[in-house]
Amino acid sequence: MAARPTLVLALAVALLVQFAQHATRPMASYRALGLDASVEQLGLLAFGFGALSILIAIPIGRHVDRRGARATTIGGIALMGGAAAAHALVASIPQLIAAHALLGLGLIFAVVGLQAVVAHAGPSEGADARFGLFGATISLGQMLGPLVAGGLAELMIALDLAAADDRYGTAPTFVLAATLCVAAAVAATRLPHHPGGSRSARAAESEPARPEGIGTVLRAPHMGKALWASAIVLTATDVLTVYLPAIGAERGWSVAFVSILLAVRAGLSFAVRVGIAPLVRRIGRKPLLVGACGIGATALLLMAPESPDWTTVALMAIIGLVLGLGQPVTMAWVSRSAPERLRATALAARLTGNRLGQSVIPVAVGAATAIAGSGAVFVVLSALLVSTSVAVARSDLR
Repeated sequence: MAARPTLVLALAVALLVQFAQHATRPMASYRALGLDASVEQLGLLAFGFGALSILIAIPIGRHVDRRGARATTIGGIALMGGAAAAHALVASIPQLIAAHALLGLGLIFAVVGLQAVVAHAGPSEGADARFGLFGATISLGQMLGPLVAGGLAELMIALDLAAADDRYGTAPTFVLAATLCVAAAVAATRLPHHPGGSRSARAAESEPARPEGIGTVLRAPHMGKALWASAIVLTATDVLTVYLPAIGAERGWSVAFVSILLAVRAGLSFAVRVGIAPLVRRIGRKPLLVGACGIGATALLLMAPESPDWTTVALMAIIGLVLGLGQPVTMAWVSRSAPERLRATALAARLTGNRLGQSVIPVAVGAATAIAGSGAVFVVLSALLVSTSVAVARSDLR
């Protein structure tokens, strides 16, 4: 399959996957609240989502580098679909955490495969543009998922159809997410067997496994700073998705308003990612990422105290813009820094760092919130973005 049709198909599959994920995740938090979860248990829910991925992402990347992306992608999406459906059937917090862990595990299989396809769907100098489109597709899923999920939940509540232990009306969202995963898995059967169908990928399949592969990736100059920046930017997005329902419940926000906030953040991330290639050319990767993290840290700090609704929406829009820049820039940074035969491994290392952040940081945020109140979420995220800005400023990113 030619590079452009391959990229378009990968983006279509990614949109369905991200739509399903980002419809499921905030509703999982509401499902937990319906089961009387504490804020610490919400942290454990986020931990479960990322925990299994920490151990498995790099082996998956090595497998994709050697054997191709299609089967890995399809299997991951199928697992996501089953996990999404299981969210509607759980009757306790431990069961919900287990279902959420399986959702995260399926996602890591799917994303490693899709990122490999995108990385190989053209020359390395076009990586910023391709990953910008990939990031924009993720943002579109992040925008559509909460909006549709929030609408379904509000409809269930308005019609008084929500169950006693599901007072936020989350069940239809989980069924929809499972259906989207079925469609995505069917579409993924048309992906090339190898990442991008490239000659180097076919050659890599015949090579023996290289135990030094991950070491080669991690020894690349400033790779640690790239992985740190990627983890913090993604974790900030993830923490907002997990904790905004609880913050909203504390501050009197409706499910619809929380969904709008998540959609505004994702919508602005989508807009900035579509135009990221000219921004990179005009400003440069390093000043762009340093400035974005600094502005995002400021906006998050301003979110800590309660504000009028319009101020909250405006700040979330700014956060969406600056977080939207981080994912494609760091994906391209990691991909370009690694040898071509190890691109999937490098991107899997990035995902491992992301999942480590997604697992550990939400638990720490939950502890801080239990002590200092909901505003602590924004203070902790602000501090992490400041540290990222400093790390990028001291890196070799160009």
